[in-house]
Amino acid sequence: MREPISWKWLGLCAYEHALALQNAAWETCRAGGPDVCFALEHPPTITLGRRATAQDVVASDVELGERGVACHAIERGGQATYHAPGQLVLYPIVHLADRGLGVRSFVWCLEEIMLAICDAVGASATRDPRGHGVWTTRGKLGAVGIRVRDNVSTHGLALNVDLDLAGYGLIAPCGVRDLPVTSLRAEGVDIDVRRLVPIAEKACRRILDRSARAGMEAHP
Repeated sequence: MREPISWKWLGLCAYEHALALQNAAWETCRAGGPDVCFALEHPPTITLGRRATAQDVVASDVELGERGVACHAIERGGQATYHAPGQLVLYPIVHLADRGLGVRSFVWCLEEIMLAICDAVGASATRDPRGHGVWTTRGKLGAVGIRVRDNVSTHGLALNVDLDLAGYGLIAPCGVRDLPVTSLRAEGVDIDVRRLVPIAEKACRRILDRSARAGMEAHP
């Protein structure tokens, strides 16, 4: 059975630095080392997953530069995602097979973590047929995008807490222009990322460590 997942709060972290940390943790985990979850916020950043197209960025390069928004094409699944301070990002570097997980069940776990966080702070959120992540009646609240190599995950989830949602106007979220997006603040929850971190850690440990126990029971 895998050891309980470790947890590292990075604060405000540039995307390039977070990616380097993920890659190093992936190498360690792949070699038999521990699972770890990085929790952080990014400065204003657009990431483009493997299915993204040029049309998924609505703003020009000039506008992005003027607004100080970085843009990175990356190897996770999915399309365009916007990150900014006020959004909680979790990158669990997890050996899926050792936790009895496949790609689909791991995505389910990431959604379950966000739903547990929402439940803990009194926000009503659900899964939705429109796409992976979590949603409310106002729109998409949290996104999921992962990469799995040699049974070890990188990337993860992004949950909107109290960020400026206007930044989503720079992209077509999930490939859909004007897709409604929301945040915990817009849902009436008065909380910021730092106050949410211990709630997220508890949900992450409970759900992923439960998966590890289930994997051990399924593979005695």
